[in-house]
Amino acid sequence: MPAEATISGFVAIVVQPDAVTIRAAYEHAAASMPQAAEQTLAPGALPHITLTQCPVRDAPRARMVGYVTRLDAALRGTRIPLRTVIPFGGGFLFWCVEETSPARALLQLAHEDALTLGDGVLDPIVNARVVEGTKKGTNDDPVLVGHAQRYGYAFVRDRYLPHITLGFDPRVRAGSPSPLEPRAHVMRAERVVLARMGALGRVEHVLTL
Repeated sequence: MPAEATISGFVAIVVQPDAVTIRAAYEHAAASMPQAAEQTLAPGALPHITLTQCPVRDAPRARMVGYVTRLDAALRGTRIPLRTVIPFGGGFLFWCVEETSPARALLQLAHEDALTLGDGVLDPIVNARVVEGTKKGTNDDPVLVGHAQRYGYAFVRDRYLPHITLGFDPRVRAGSPSPLEPRAHVMRAERVVLARMGALGRVEHVLTL
């Protein structure tokens, strides 16, 4: 059966790590997340660094292919140091890219490139929910709400924070007893892919382009 000419749904352009980093992320998540957490990164879920994400409706597949091909060429094989572990928002635990590394600057450039993914094809119904959730989750921060309206994703441009999500649980908050010791590791970018996203930033599956 030929592939559909368009793509709809909540999608993300993500950097897939090498196998060693995937195993390290599972181990780190198991050690760091609270028992019976609402969501913990584990085998069957893909650890990843998101470049951008948004809800699209009838986005031309050829356009999606262009983004993935270009960004894969820019990032494949890049060594990306991970270090700081931080609680974020209402319960996420992030394993963040080293802020001062050359790879961090390269990821920022790739992120800026990816941001136009939803231009003209944002799903207005789904994105209205994204905007409303951003208002509630950020105390109506005007910059973040504006980003959500424009890009379908609030934490962009100077608010972009490249990371691997280790899990989600309401007990994981700034100032909580969650373990925050840095964990140094160097990830290798295996490839850049387009993924369909589920709840709490989880990859449901990688789309075949």
